[in-house]
Amino acid sequence: MSSKKTRHQRKFPNFIRRISELGRSGNHRERGQALVITAVAFLAMLAFAGLVTDAGTLYLNFTRLKRGLDAAAVGAANNIKDSSLPVAQRNANIREAAREMLALNNIENIYSLKTYVCEDAGIPADFASLCPAVGENKRKLAWVQASQNSPVYFLQLFGVQSVPLTIHSVGEAASIDLVLVIDTSESMASETLLPAGITCTDGRVPGDPAYNANFNPDDWNVSGCSGAPAGGCNAANSCEPLRQAKDAAKSMIDKLFDGYDRIALVTYDFSATVHDPDLATVTVLEADHTAIKATIDAFALHDDLDLDVIIATGKNPLSGELNPIDLDNDGYYIGGAVQMEGVLPDTSKGFGDAIVSTCTGCGMRNAGNILSSQGRVDSVWTIVLLSDGATNVSDLPDSSDVNNPVPAGYIYGFCGGDPTFPNPNRMWDKPWCTDGDPTTRHCGPFHANATECPPGSIWVGNNTPPYDAEDYARDVTDRVALIYSANASEPVGGEEIAIYTIGLGKAANPPNYNGEVLLRYMANIGDDSIRNPVPDVGADPFPPDPCDGVAPQTSCGQYYYAPSAAYLTQIFEKIAGSIFTRISQ
Repeated sequence: MSSKKTRHQRKFPNFIRRISELGRSGNHRERGQALVITAVAFLAMLAFAGLVTDAGTLYLNFTRLKRGLDAAAVGAANNIKDSSLPVAQRNANIREAAREMLALNNIENIYSLKTYVCEDAGIPADFASLCPAVGENKRKLAWVQASQNSPVYFLQLFGVQSVPLTIHSVGEAASIDLVLVIDTSESMASETLLPAGITCTDGRVPGDPAYNANFNPDDWNVSGCSGAPAGGCNAANSCEPLRQAKDAAKSMIDKLFDGYDRIALVTYDFSATVHDPDLATVTVLEADHTAIKATIDAFALHDDLDLDVIIATGKNPLSGELNPIDLDNDGYYIGGAVQMEGVLPDTSKGFGDAIVSTCTGCGMRNAGNILSSQGRVDSVWTIVLLSDGATNVSDLPDSSDVNNPVPAGYIYGFCGGDPTFPNPNRMWDKPWCTDGDPTTRHCGPFHANATECPPGSIWVGNNTPPYDAEDYARDVTDRVALIYSANASEPVGGEEIAIYTIGLGKAANPPNYNGEVLLRYMANIGDDSIRNPVPDVGADPFPPDPCDGVAPQTSCGQYYYAPSAAYLTQIFEKIAGSIFTRISQ
């Protein structure tokens, strides 16, 4: 048995030896072919790895260049905004902005950089296809095209040092739909001076203040004065600070882009007026900035009730003895221009008049209606509102205006109460049409019940008083721009509208700062479409109101305080810059 095992063990080494001998005696040609195939396969794999490396490098450089060009296109488009610059200067700014953004993204070796806007000649066909046709809304488009040599590595073995990459990107700055809302109550003539050639029995001389209790912006020759040109400061466009407010507004418009950015104009005093520069269509958002500025120059001040007319009644309006909305109670509020529905005037009394003339809520309501009905979907919606005083009147019922929310029963709007004298249940001496406490908010006519009220407000139902003109202005602002409330039951339906407000002079009068408090509220809503509580509630998810804790008569957030009209140009231009910053985000 052991001999068999030995024989088997010897057979295996012999088998190995024979295989080795056969290999040594194999075909030499076959062995050479194997070496060639192996070498070729190795070179192919090396070439493949090299091409993959070069392709990856090209892809990375393409992606990096494309990302840089996207940023460059945004930067370029953002420089289309200012149409006041000469075309050559604006185009130079566009090109330089593109170059700077490429540098910030570490894009180097650019041997060609081209920028175009739609108005340029010879624009690429692909860009021309994006530009609006004649008659369509213009767009702020910028085409940026760059060429760069991307280095390669494997291909250098074949004499190729780099591969050119040419890429383009198109940036667009959103156009602006802006509603400019200006207070035209008579107090906007409080800094007007008497013109040359006038004589006054009270001793005033040309250059002295023209504004007094009987001031008439439509006629200089009143209150014991004579000899002045006909027409008053309205005709001469010299009512101050209104004139300075007009000039400041026009300076802001010069920062917008003529033909692209559209502007609507609203003035308000006792009521609001929407102005249409061209009167050609129902659209009041216009892109012709020359026509818009001419319309601004034509803004006229409201003529408040003269003191001698009030004195002739033998009553004291400061004691609530007169209806501040309708002095003679004949149903006509301001010289026959606004009439109580269904009431004919008593001509034996003459036309009635209103002592109050600052309907801030009227201006905001009309501005919001314009944007919601005519604003472009792809534009930035903005309201800029200027006031020089506290609100003291609301909209009045008007069945012809489908957007007017005031019910027919509120014949004096929200300056309500029992008209009989003496009756304390009215808002005719608190001051007029408000409760004198701007920090208290009442909830009523526009909410079905207490569960729908804004947080912190007081439910009063359909009672006015205490619901007043200031409460109305807050509710109107909510309707325009509030899109979220901490009270899930509160009905909200506003739009994303940026609201900027300007308080001029006595809009921030102590001790209550009534006008400023309302204007800050409007700017708070218009900052992010959320009612940020004041004071801030740390546990809630809302950011604090930018004006929370800020001293009165101080700018904060999107509210600007102007101690005098001399500050208005700077403020309007700063607002224009804020709008552009909003676009770039």
